[in-house]
Amino acid sequence: MEDSSRMEHSIVSLTDDLLLEILSRVPYKSLCRLKSVSKSWLALCSDPIVRKKAPQTLSGFFFQSYREPTFNPSNLHHHFTNLSGRGQPMVDVIDPSLNFLFSANYVEVRFVHCCNDLLLCCCKESSDGECDRVVFNPATEKWTVLPKTEARLGRYAMHLGFDPTVSSHFTVFLLSKRMRLIIHHQVRAVEIYSSQTGRWTYHQSQWGEKSIEIFSSSVFYNGALHVTTLDSSVNRVDTGGKIWRTVPMPYYSRFIGMSQGLLYAVYSPRYSSQLSIWVLKDYGGKEWSLKQAINSVESFGTHNIFFEDGVPPDVIAIHPECSLVFMILGPRRNIVSYNIDNRKVHDICNLADQSVFPYLPYIPCFAEWFSDGH
Repeated sequence: MEDSSRMEHSIVSLTDDLLLEILSRVPYKSLCRLKSVSKSWLALCSDPIVRKKAPQTLSGFFFQSYREPTFNPSNLHHHFTNLSGRGQPMVDVIDPSLNFLFSANYVEVRFVHCCNDLLLCCCKESSDGECDRVVFNPATEKWTVLPKTEARLGRYAMHLGFDPTVSSHFTVFLLSKRMRLIIHHQVRAVEIYSSQTGRWTYHQSQWGEKSIEIFSSSVFYNGALHVTTLDSSVNRVDTGGKIWRTVPMPYYSRFIGMSQGLLYAVYSPRYSSQLSIWVLKDYGGKEWSLKQAINSVESFGTHNIFFEDGVPPDVIAIHPECSLVFMILGPRRNIVSYNIDNRKVHDICNLADQSVFPYLPYIPCFAEWFSDGH
């Protein structure tokens, strides 16, 4: 009791400014726990200045399904699951139903892509209406509509790039495609939107004949978009459309991502129980190192990932700060995390059959990044 009183007296003796500075360095999840200490702590931990500065990490996943009940006429229901799979889904931080977008006269919201704390969605004011491309922050409920571009009339894919540690501005890459096969496309041009200028710029593709899939994996890394190709390589273009590069990979990888400052690729061949995780330790070079080869049957235990149609597990994310790979396994479609270091598997949630691509890893951020948003 005496130690507790001494600690409380020490805390009280600190000025509010100093307390705010200390708390702003505490991870947001810890701040949520500290709110229950007392009313004064609740007020301090809820201070907008503290929330904006607090360090953030991967907190969970947004996904969508046709499961009832739905909150919009398109019959799409929006979900968020914590990384642990337990507890309420950050209800004090985000509204998984995205009601703030529906209150803006949108009747349909479809996930397209994400990067850190920003999401890119297709939003419609009527079921047969034109699609608005909207970038928004679920934590602050700030959003902005991208200006129109003629490239949307053809086949294209859109990828979001944003690194809050480098800049408060985001970039959207629109890859205009020419069909080669049913799901294989060549990129003929890339249009790049900058939130700093508020404009699209057109760039003829310099990636040559390499093909990508409709849902190619991508990552925003070192200030550039990286997207996988069907030719066992990664295509790269920077935010200014000035630097184009192709980085060879050891195999065609179904997933690329960034973790602990390094580029990772996961190779999962069809009709096989093997997974291999590769890392590009020297970004300036082309040498990929095998991080780990996984025998899925042995590593995942009760999770049987032998499918009759030979479809490998879907890798959906890698933790940006530690050796965790997230994937969807088995006929029950479970999101699980796999720890590369100790080979342990943790169940996060069951998606059921109604869930639909994509599955978006989310890092909350409370800073006001948009100057032109709604």
